[in-house]
Amino acid sequence: MKDILEAIRDRAKKKGVSFMDARFVENESTSISLQDGKADKVSSGKSAGIGVRVISSGAWGFATTNETALKSAEDCLDQAISMADASAEKGRVVEVAKVSPVIDAVKAKFEIDPRSVPFKEKVDKVVMFESEARKVAPEKISNTIAGYGDIWQREVICNTYGTLVENEYVRTHTYIMVVTKEGALRQRASEHDAIVGGFELIRRIEPENFSVKAAKRAVALLSAKRAPSGMFPVLLHPDIVGLFTHEAIGHNAEADGVMAGVSILEGRVGQKVASELVTIVDDATIEGMWGSYKYDSEGVPGRRRVLVENGVLKGFMHSLETAAKFNAEPNGSARAQNFNNRPIVRMSNTNIQPGKQPYAELLKSIDNGVMLTKGLGGYVNPNKGQFTFSAGEGWMIRKGELAEHIRDVNMSGILLETLQKIDGVSKEYDPDTLKGGMCGKGGQGMFVGAGGPYVRVKELMIGGQE
Repeated sequence: MKDILEAIRDRAKKKGVSFMDARFVENESTSISLQDGKADKVSSGKSAGIGVRVISSGAWGFATTNETALKSAEDCLDQAISMADASAEKGRVVEVAKVSPVIDAVKAKFEIDPRSVPFKEKVDKVVMFESEARKVAPEKISNTIAGYGDIWQREVICNTYGTLVENEYVRTHTYIMVVTKEGALRQRASEHDAIVGGFELIRRIEPENFSVKAAKRAVALLSAKRAPSGMFPVLLHPDIVGLFTHEAIGHNAEADGVMAGVSILEGRVGQKVASELVTIVDDATIEGMWGSYKYDSEGVPGRRRVLVENGVLKGFMHSLETAAKFNAEPNGSARAQNFNNRPIVRMSNTNIQPGKQPYAELLKSIDNGVMLTKGLGGYVNPNKGQFTFSAGEGWMIRKGELAEHIRDVNMSGILLETLQKIDGVSKEYDPDTLKGGMCGKGGQGMFVGAGGPYVRVKELMIGGQE
């Protein structure tokens, strides 16, 4: 396959294109979903193909094929050039940043290749996790959803700069969600676990620390109180900090969004955008983390990218195109889901970095407030910086101690105002609370991680719901 990609690279040079890259991607995956004790969705599949991207006549052209013979690859290149020439606009020229060529091959690291594990063993493990969860309180548990997934993927990238990179990885994950019911009240709790690695993850998971744990939390939430509404000092658990950092900061720091004019961080590099206690990093180099990788889908090495340092916006995540647009150095942030997707700017592992205060000190400093944990998702308006996030549960804080257990909690505010109101960051730190996270953007899903320390916000709008 490398010979084929090099052949069409040489063909592209002869045709005079400004830039060309070709990616061969093949993968094998398994997905299992079990609902209420019955197999809901089970699939196993393979795919392979080539995607060719060119800049010709100052415009992008992109074509793909699921046939991997040399003739098909050559036809794909010719089609991409024709598309670029046809879509060229007068006065508009696409450029990409120059990078030094890289030649490397990265092999996947794992203990147990999930492709070697019988399908029945995978199903049996999911059934066992779900069954153990239902035993916790069968009279209160109304629904369970348990799942498993693994993927092996190889991506070979070749471009006219001379780069020839092979990326191989294996990722494995599992999850459980438990829904409990008491009268008209329903509550849910979930657990996820995931690694860049193989089936060793599943063989070492104990139900007590996974599915049973989720079931006990779902049951406990039935007796939790409704959250109050109003402005409170808030202590955010790393679970919420990871979600907040990814959704509210991470997407705004993706340079393609900045270039498109849909980021509140546009034009703010060098300006103070957060409390001096806040440093935010997107790091693709952390060994074994769910969002980590050696090279992105443009063959550029992944890096540790400092987005905000001591409250000051330092820069963005870049592709080759956005780096050229911003006159910045490419930092390995362009990834594509498969061969038939274009590389776009994506996060890897996005975190607020740990501070110096102990968690106990942050908790003690709050006389009447709220602690939130277990982020369920949220909404961010990137143009205005408004956000709303839901927490799976929380606790009231009374005189520096955790008090009543609360449920169904929302927090909302203005992003930059909230970042300025952060007045405490713990030294305790969890870099990967977003276990098995998948981020959707531009019709593509991508593996991402997120986490952080405990964070105290001086004042935040809290809302309860039925």
